[in-house]
Amino acid sequence: MRVLAISDLHTDFRENKWLLGRLDAGAYQGDVLIAAGDISHNMETLQSTLVLLRSKFKQVFYVPGNHELWVRRENCTSIEKFYRVLALCDMLGVQTRPEKVQGIWIVPLFSWYDPHFDEDKSGERESLSGWADFYLCEWPFELGEVCQFFLKMNESQLRTYDGPVVSFSHFLPRRDLLPPTERLRFKGLPIVAGCSALDRQIRQLQSRVHVFGHSHIGCDRIIDGVRYVQNPLRYPRERTVADFPIKIILDTDEAPAHTSL
Repeated sequence: MRVLAISDLHTDFRENKWLLGRLDAGAYQGDVLIAAGDISHNMETLQSTLVLLRSKFKQVFYVPGNHELWVRRENCTSIEKFYRVLALCDMLGVQTRPEKVQGIWIVPLFSWYDPHFDEDKSGERESLSGWADFYLCEWPFELGEVCQFFLKMNESQLRTYDGPVVSFSHFLPRRDLLPPTERLRFKGLPIVAGCSALDRQIRQLQSRVHVFGHSHIGCDRIIDGVRYVQNPLRYPRERTVADFPIKIILDTDEAPAHTSL
């Protein structure tokens, strides 16, 4: 069995949906896919994409990103939409809860970004004037800090598992998974990129591998014993290769040296 990772599918773009549709229907039927958020804000597009992923892979694990929680014409809050997305996943057989697959535990972690993630305060706030989340997310007044709400949701998953753990989230769990601000095209990204408390949950889980998304910056690094992986499809304008980026993070038929487990 192989475990593959992808994030930031953005299938609102026809080019991205087309690339996904071109995947060989029989090549991955024994494999598990981790999809680390940002498929679409549109529920119909989200559903059709998840159905397509389910047709390509044996199992699909998924967490919503920030785009999924945008409310444009929906008469609901972003939290209500979050639960609608989870209900859709349940209906389609897409996994949003921990599950053991051939001895490997795959553990989804919900998340949002914390402004304190920008530890050195180098992020440029003025570049966030057009940040869509500020206009398209609707949070209940009584919710408090959004990142804390999702961290609390994860607490029931923070236990000892009887096997190696692969965890995943949409948002970044560490600031050092982003390049320095001066090297970023979007200088405000550190302010809206991740949540450092998420890494404490990853360490509590004793994850061997953590998959994430959101920044659209590919990553495969080992830091203090944890392998951090981002494999984004990204927006069409950000790609230089017109292929679907397959990233195998684990192959149970290979030697441990190749699996990082």
